[in-house]
Amino acid sequence: MKKFLHILSLVAIVASLSACISVSENTVEAGKQISVMSQQAIATCGQGNVDKVTTTSFTCKQNSR
Repeated sequence: MKKFLHILSLVAIVASLSACISVSENTVEAGKQISVMSQQAIATCGQGNVDKVTTTSFTCKQNSR
């Protein structure tokens, strides 16, 4: 249960730092996958520049310049 709460809190933190998070499965494994993809998205896009994260992919926000 502690591990689940830890993963859930990581997902909540990442969600507040980036954009939306879409999870189709309601499992601990999905939470782990979202956490990993969110870390990769922030590393690739930069903090605050993540558009969407799923269990299998992520997209960066487009610059409107």
